[in-house]
Amino acid sequence: MRAGRTLEVVGQVEQLARYPNVSVKLSAAPNLSNQAYPFTDFNEPIRRLFNAYGPQRCYWGTDLTNGFARASYRQRVTHFTEALDFLSEADRDWIMGRALMARLNWA
Repeated sequence: MRAGRTLEVVGQVEQLARYPNVSVKLSAAPNLSNQAYPFTDFNEPIRRLFNAYGPQRCYWGTDLTNGFARASYRQRVTHFTEALDFLSEADRDWIMGRALMARLNWA
């Protein structure tokens, strides 16, 4: 995806954050990035969406079947658990599963 288009879409998705029943899955970076792991060109869009939605409404997913050749499962996990330095340990806990479990009333 072109950088300008990415930022346009991120801006549109940010606007939806005002609705408390809307959440966002932040796992498309490996498939949309113009760079190899750790997909640093996608850090700012992820940060913007994270700041708009907060850790309780952001979810991680593999998106593995949409781009297996772009990144391994391990890289997709460590992208969020190690490479995104603006996330705290508590933020990572929410994004990597706690938020989705809470949304689905599984916790």
